[in-house]
Amino acid sequence: MGVGGLTAVGAEGDRAVSRDGAPDVVAELREILAEATGRAELAGVGEQVPLFGAGVGLDSLTGTLLLREVHRRFGVDVAGEDLNLDALATLGTLAAFIAERAA
Repeated sequence: MGVGGLTAVGAEGDRAVSRDGAPDVVAELREILAEATGRAELAGVGEQVPLFGAGVGLDSLTGTLLLREVHRRFGVDVAGEDLNLDALATLGTLAAFIAERAA
């Protein structure tokens, strides 16, 4: 079990950690976005930038890859728990959704 109640589904060493020792969900999501899209610049994307459309510009395939990796790393099934997928509006809404469910 990780700090703050978050449990890593993957290896312990692949979790981003904030200064206070708690997993930094936003930083890890940025990493996932950069990996899923092959766009390194997304490692610095803002929390309020839309994930779909004019913001990050995810399409259905990269959205699916993102959700699959979120499930693998955090144990949270976003699509199964948020049928409207409101949690995918921005990086910040997704991070809040994950933190709430994984706590």
